[in-house]
Amino acid sequence: MDSQPIVCHACAGVLPATDSRTYTPQRGRMIVSNGYCTCPPASEPEAPRQQQQQEQEQEQTPSAPVTMVHA
Repeated sequence: MDSQPIVCHACAGVLPATDSRTYTPQRGRMIVSNGYCTCPPASEPEAPRQQQQQEQEQEQTPSAPVTMVHA
């Protein structure tokens, strides 16, 4: 199968599998005894996070009032 680690080095929980074929009876027993990894996922790249933050700020910032002028 794949050579990825099965158990998290930080919390000893079982890491989610990348392929359904790696869910073996042995992995199932480890999930029951250790549980799944509870560590937070790796942080996402900075560019998308900054873009999301800017979008949220734009949504929260009230827009200036619009004045209509009749000609």
